[in-house]
Amino acid sequence: MAMDGSFSLQFALERFLARCPKLLAFPHVDSLAKKTHMVTEEEVVNVLGEVFLHPNYTIPLMGCFRPIAGKIVDKAVGLLRIVPNLRSNANDTLAEAEEEKVLNEVASVVELYNRAGRGLDLHELACLAFCRTLDLAPFLLGPILNYFKFAPPPFERISLEGKNSELCAQMAPPLLVRVRWKVRL
Repeated sequence: MAMDGSFSLQFALERFLARCPKLLAFPHVDSLAKKTHMVTEEEVVNVLGEVFLHPNYTIPLMGCFRPIAGKIVDKAVGLLRIVPNLRSNANDTLAEAEEEKVLNEVASVVELYNRAGRGLDLHELACLAFCRTLDLAPFLLGPILNYFKFAPPPFERISLEGKNSELCAQMAPPLLVRVRWKVRL
């Protein structure tokens, strides 16, 4: 946003991609960047709604696109709404180290986690993104609360694992990481 309060979509996109150059490796983001002056708000919202949930891009995205942040959050919530199961993971094959590596190679975490059957992990990433968003833009509380109308509570993993103490002992280190993410929520 300029000092006079005006917002330039093109400038915001250039600024965001300068902060997150790895995103240019993804075709849909690169094609958006190449359009420069012909890019529309709808196109930006559609592409960045997928990028929003990625833990590496939430904060810079909210900083650069604050005037349209509500539309981006609404798009992300819409994408999460179509995920069939946000309460559990059907497949838990990715280790923590592998997960970070894979996350660095994708822009759309919704597609990645949904295909892998890892709805609960996706839900936790959404909670992290929403927590960060509320810190930067508290006026987005309404759209974020819309997510929790159909999604499980932020601490779903703890309530599931609290029922099985052996499972809790095995999951303590990864669980602590996730609790640290959510404490701020």
